[in-house]
Amino acid sequence: MKKNFFVMKFPALKEKTSALIEQFSQKIEKKELELKNKSDNKNIALGTSKINYNDPRITVVWCKLNEVPIERVFSKALRTKFPWAMSTELDWRF
Repeated sequence: MKKNFFVMKFPALKEKTSALIEQFSQKIEKKELELKNKSDNKNIALGTSKINYNDPRITVVWCKLNEVPIERVFSKALRTKFPWAMSTELDWRF
């Protein structure tokens, strides 16, 4: 005989059971939304705009002004691809 590890005992009171069902319903909705978002964003390459469309000097100056480590925004490969942008001064204007 196979044991079912997902058997759950529900409380005897109807109110507690209803509250438990509501909690599970909310968890299910949250997981379904996460799955939908993951599926929808699967085909979007967020790094493409960082490489092809944004001037890296803007990002470098923003990181310097806001004290954000450049490593958090640009990968090592991008830092070596844009060495000219890494030395941008804080007063640089587009």
